[in-house]
Amino acid sequence: MILRPGDFIDPTRQKKYPDPPEGPSFLAPETAGILHDIRDDRFYSGGTLSLTTQTEPFEAPPSPIVYDPYPDYNSREWKQQWKGYFYRCIGPRGTYLDHTSPDDMVSAYPGTQRDFPFPMFGSYDAIDLDGNVCFDRYSRYKPYGYGLDTGVDVPAAHPSVNITWDEVDWADLQAQCLHRNAKRYKGHQTKRPPVSHPLTQSFSKSEAPLLMQEPAAPVSGPQYQPRSAVLIRAWHTIKWTPNHLQYLRSLLMELSLHSGAEYEVFLLIDVKDDFLPIFSDASTVQYLKDLFIPTEFRNMTIFFNNKLLEGWYPLLEEHRPMYQHLQPVQIFSQLYPDFDYYWQFEMDSRNIGHMYHFLDRAVEFAKQQPRKYLWERNAYFYTPGAHGPWEQFMGMVNESMVGRRSVWGPVPAKGIMPTGPMPPVSTPEEDDYEWGVGEEADLITFLPIFDPSETTWTFPDTLYNLPLETPRRASPVTMWRLSKRLLDLMHHDQATTGIGLGSEMSGPTWALWHGFKAVHVPHPLYLDGHWTAKELSRVYNPGEPDKINGGPHSVWNWNHMVDRIMYRFSYMFTTQTAEDLYRRWLGYPPDPSEREDGRLPKDTWGLTWYEGGQLNEETYGRLCFPPMFLHTIKNTEPEKGPDKAVPV
Repeated sequence: MILRPGDFIDPTRQKKYPDPPEGPSFLAPETAGILHDIRDDRFYSGGTLSLTTQTEPFEAPPSPIVYDPYPDYNSREWKQQWKGYFYRCIGPRGTYLDHTSPDDMVSAYPGTQRDFPFPMFGSYDAIDLDGNVCFDRYSRYKPYGYGLDTGVDVPAAHPSVNITWDEVDWADLQAQCLHRNAKRYKGHQTKRPPVSHPLTQSFSKSEAPLLMQEPAAPVSGPQYQPRSAVLIRAWHTIKWTPNHLQYLRSLLMELSLHSGAEYEVFLLIDVKDDFLPIFSDASTVQYLKDLFIPTEFRNMTIFFNNKLLEGWYPLLEEHRPMYQHLQPVQIFSQLYPDFDYYWQFEMDSRNIGHMYHFLDRAVEFAKQQPRKYLWERNAYFYTPGAHGPWEQFMGMVNESMVGRRSVWGPVPAKGIMPTGPMPPVSTPEEDDYEWGVGEEADLITFLPIFDPSETTWTFPDTLYNLPLETPRRASPVTMWRLSKRLLDLMHHDQATTGIGLGSEMSGPTWALWHGFKAVHVPHPLYLDGHWTAKELSRVYNPGEPDKINGGPHSVWNWNHMVDRIMYRFSYMFTTQTAEDLYRRWLGYPPDPSEREDGRLPKDTWGLTWYEGGQLNEETYGRLCFPPMFLHTIKNTEPEKGPDKAVPV
């Protein structure tokens, strides 16, 4: 039996929005979030023994079902859209992958935990993400080596073949997969030389950017499939845990091998010690890889350090990751130009759910977004309980923008010649939400895109060789997808003129200058608290409609007034909740040492941060969560290390 997105609809998760009207609000900015700052035990009061699909209590968890979110490859409809033929690839077991086998595929449970909270921001419906199924730790990670040493009799836990992972070469498997599916992709995308270790230190003289491009005319008939590089960022001193390995394997299998090379995954390793000879001969570099990188990932690993960034961008004085997190990605795009898009992810993120399905839905949502009032919508924390369904939210933004100025086409900085398309009509009012529909996004983000210029955010004026009045946008956490043409422009300008912005302003701002399509994808964001939707919508969407979160009351202001809420997101630049959810989902109880002396750890502003959520697997079974993208997660071993999700 195979379960596909949409095959099962959980009636208990079909909530009607918006929420009922609330009483009068007494919320003041200085007390934001205090009233309902209570942990939500519903995340942990359920599991595989208490799913919404059961009518009577289970004595044992049901068996999960193989979950297949991939297109119907080689079907008549698929062939009408895409060139070539899909060929199955060889997996780590040394056999061709089977989309019907639980040894090769993720499995899921129809339904979810009873009374599981709904996302506060974003939604499954808005981006067409399947929120009607859930995953426990075995069904999610079993194909990647999880459960071999647990001694637990779990239907999903025991692969039929015990893989010797040290003998797997993921780079070789990806190369074989691309070769088998070569006719699906443009010719130059299948003839790249082997991975270079490290990135070359020589400066690449970037060609001048293209002149303004008009949208390409629609082409009839099957098209080449676009390819995406997936760069996973980590330090060379990372302490590898079994969960790191399992998560990386999941990305390689789900994104690359099962898709026939639509994605290719790389490890991009920041070598913090500039004295390590990463630019030396091949044998020395191999020694460093042997020293720091697990065997199975060594041939897909690329080293870089600050000296490399300085060599490529000598006119820009700043190269530290906090301020220039995209420079290594820019260099990678120049040395590996055979991709249409480049995803960047951090090692402290996790996806509970199927990664291919998540990225596919994010890309499709972005592609279908009209450009009319897009930059204004991007700035919101979309709150279904306050805004209603996505279409109703779009209508609200439309009405709010009457008589106001909107971003419509390029907004260039001084000295920038826009290269993106010009609007087909003079004003957005003349457009019937048609321009941009069906257009791939040059930038995809997972948090809102806002104007930081009049805020007290951490980096509002982090500009290099640019005047303070330069138009700009920002989106926290640089886990983005960027197009090749956007990265080309960012690289060219930094290399030849030395202009630059802080990391989280870079992609959004170059897109703004050139009139490229940038989209914030409103994926489901959970909050561990009892705040109401309308309460938080007021807190998290302040400002005028054309400048949401772009003024003195912005939630991005670094005044820590909303920390007690911000750090309880499932996805944020820093948060306690992501790690709480993930560690409980892995079956780890809260760390008792945080409470033994009765003194809970406090941050600089007097807020306490400690692990939340109690486990009760004997009663409820293993936690079974719907798809959710989590960040930040610093501890994936049963015993926590020194790194804290929220630094205190």
